[in-house]
Amino acid sequence: MGTFGSFTTVRLGIYSAQKGLDVTGNNITNINTVGYTRQQLKQASLIPSVSDRYVSIYSARIGQGAVVSGITQLRDPGLDISYRKAQSDVGSYDAKLEGLNDLATILDEVGKGSLEQDDGVILSQLNDLRDLISESITNGTDNTLIRTSAEELTTLFNSYATKLSELKTTYEEKLDQEVDQINDILTQIRDLNEAIRNSDLRGDPGLELRDQRNVLLDELSSYIKLDIKYSMESVGPNTEIEKLTVSIAGTNTKLVDGVYSTQLATEDAAAGEGRYLSRNPNFNPTEAISDKNRPYFKPDGTTTSNPDHAAKIENTNYSIVLSPLANKAGEQQLQRDKGTVLSDTVLYGSLQSIRELLTEKGSFATQDDIDDIDPNAATKRGIPYYQMALDSLAYEFATQMNNLNTYQNGKDGVKLQSPTSGTLFSMGSNTDDAVTVDGSGAVIAHITAANISVSKKWANNEVQIQTTDDPNAASGDTSRLAEFLALFDKKLEFNPKDIDKAAAGAAYKGTFEDMLLNIESTLAKDQMSTDAVLNNYVIAANDAYVSREGVTGVDLNDEATSLITYQKAYTAACRLLTTLEEALDSLINATM
Repeated sequence: MGTFGSFTTVRLGIYSAQKGLDVTGNNITNINTVGYTRQQLKQASLIPSVSDRYVSIYSARIGQGAVVSGITQLRDPGLDISYRKAQSDVGSYDAKLEGLNDLATILDEVGKGSLEQDDGVILSQLNDLRDLISESITNGTDNTLIRTSAEELTTLFNSYATKLSELKTTYEEKLDQEVDQINDILTQIRDLNEAIRNSDLRGDPGLELRDQRNVLLDELSSYIKLDIKYSMESVGPNTEIEKLTVSIAGTNTKLVDGVYSTQLATEDAAAGEGRYLSRNPNFNPTEAISDKNRPYFKPDGTTTSNPDHAAKIENTNYSIVLSPLANKAGEQQLQRDKGTVLSDTVLYGSLQSIRELLTEKGSFATQDDIDDIDPNAATKRGIPYYQMALDSLAYEFATQMNNLNTYQNGKDGVKLQSPTSGTLFSMGSNTDDAVTVDGSGAVIAHITAANISVSKKWANNEVQIQTTDDPNAASGDTSRLAEFLALFDKKLEFNPKDIDKAAAGAAYKGTFEDMLLNIESTLAKDQMSTDAVLNNYVIAANDAYVSREGVTGVDLNDEATSLITYQKAYTAACRLLTTLEEALDSLINATM
């Protein structure tokens, strides 16, 4: 290398040092930027590829300086995987705990009673009804007081059922909102993939674009557990660029495939606003809506065109449907792709936890639920379980009270002869019916927490609570009232099959109070176990985050060292340039 070649070496050294200072400065200024990944300068020694044909064997080949080969990010794929897995765990249990806490604000009886007797509102009202019956045995029957107490109890059942129904509606909206958020993230990742692809084709690494994408992948991992793969895609002769593929963990179901992405929808996306409503299968959407062509069913089975009047689908599975993979222009990756309906056990993360809060019935799950949908369905409890458990308490309470007021021995089918005997509780205040049957005699509707009410005849004083089952008994006989009183301490069977004939769970045995406390204790246990697991996952996620930040994050000590290194390299290169200038000046001036 000649004298003038040394100037090239020095120039490259100054340029490399300057780039190193630029990268270090960029790292320092982005130390608080969310998602920023520490960047690193890559240098390579420039070695002559050819030499003079007649070069002497005694000539030494010397490199021609340092060249900047690129700027890379300090990132560990293994730490990304660990952190995103932890995020899925945290997202799943955080959403579950939030739902359980919302349930507790409705069902937790602790602290809801009076200052004198802190038993909770429903339990306190049960005790009040029992005390009034006990007092009637001692001092004579007061039907009005007992009926008023019973009315207050049914109102409490109705109120709790309404709040649970409203909570379910809230979580339906949360599910829709979460799906919208996921769709927005998937769209952004797809668009970033396209931008990064274009950058790669131009020779620009697009590091900031990759940072944006990593932030979105971190966020998406809390909603859905992901498999993220990077591969090389051929885009022409001897040209390959990176391609990102995002799949649901443990499946081949792709959410993003390069510049193609899917979109999620709850239930049937084509149903639009009616996806949770009872739809008329004979409705023809290609024809005008008319009296003979209406899209929905009302609760009474007649059709309607107004979604507000349509019957709700109470036991929907809230399936998640994936649209075909498509690019920004809406072009499908595969024309034969018709989309995918995800099974109940595929998802994991906050999205699945919200679905399970809306669907899981615990001991009220059917064998079909266990066999066809989720083998663990009998042990998972969401809002439907607590709705049905409260229904079971209301049903058993009303059935036992009605039987005692209607039949001999409360169950043998022989009716009491008193003209004031009959149903005490019914399905609504305008009826005396405790059940509704079809033409074959099968029960199609019964008392629940939502519809339990004092019967119409009891409200009108045509029916009264019976004091005796013997019409010839002496005055003052309260033997039947004693049976009513004993009912509150009797071990009864709360059978899930009474609420759903297909339920596969075992019956719970206990008093009315035991059943109420069992509902609350089950919820409390679910809260405690979920909270304990969540705390462990939060710790694991924080540890994974710290480990990842130790690699990807900006460390001021490291950057200070880099500043000194590049500054000295820059100064030395400049000094070398000055030395070369002085040498040439001496050479030129000395020969003149």
